[in-house]
Amino acid sequence: MSKQFIIQVDELQLSFEDGTAFNFNDINITKGKITGIIGPNGSGKTTFVEAVLGLRKLNKARIWIDGIPQKEFFKDNASRKVLGSQLQVFAFSELVKVSEMIALHKALYGKQSNRVYEALAMDELLNKRLDKLSGGQKQRINLYMALAHMPKLVTLDEPSAALDKNMAERLIELLQYLSDVQNCSILMITHHPYELDICHEIISIYGGTKTYHASREVFLNDIIGAFHAQIFIGDNENATLIQAEVNNIKHVKQHFMQGNQIDIYGQKTMEVGFLALIKKHQLKSYSFGQSNSADILKISTSFIG
Repeated sequence: MSKQFIIQVDELQLSFEDGTAFNFNDINITKGKITGIIGPNGSGKTTFVEAVLGLRKLNKARIWIDGIPQKEFFKDNASRKVLGSQLQVFAFSELVKVSEMIALHKALYGKQSNRVYEALAMDELLNKRLDKLSGGQKQRINLYMALAHMPKLVTLDEPSAALDKNMAERLIELLQYLSDVQNCSILMITHHPYELDICHEIISIYGGTKTYHASREVFLNDIIGAFHAQIFIGDNENATLIQAEVNNIKHVKQHFMQGNQIDIYGQKTMEVGFLALIKKHQLKSYSFGQSNSADILKISTSFIG
């Protein structure tokens, strides 16, 4: 197995009683990078991560974690200690205090990071019982339990869910620190542009399988289209004609209409044809600019696949 990758999935197949099937092949996740997993709700993002973590019964599996076969990895206590996971479910007893959770973490892992403790503002929660915490505060506990031992590999499932803006920003800074300074490998399911902004690589999942796996730059430039134009048609009587004429604009990679808005993705060179269309139909409401993480998420959750 290559030392370049923290997770290698040659084959991963599983199915459910309702006939739903998932099939993932040839996924190699680079060490020391932040890898975002995106796709529509129900596409298989969480199922994929849980399967890699050994939390799903698999029909077929050839998976390596840090160069170790998956089953052997989870049998070895030392290997498990280099892993940190935050799942969507809050799985701790709610009758204990936060200070007791922190003590439990120390007993399990033997070390804790002051950087993580301060970033997640644990001090203000120490004397509170878990059942008295808000959703955002519980999420901070989940994240602390996943990150405080500075693991080599972290899996996160929508980590900023329920966090306020300030805490979400602190989390983003912390994840960047873990990756850039501590060489931590982070696998993160996300629906938020600001989380996707810090990802080095992106995996899109649609219909229970991988559709793309590429760097963020490749996603923007080659898969989505480096530039994004919008036309707001309103009640324009030429709406159907305008949409048809978008097909004639050179260097457009993809376009679609939702309601009274046409979104167009492609290269910078499509601007000439785009502006000519705007002038021809005397359109007053339009925009043209570079694509960003919000565009990646918009396309991946609705149209890729």
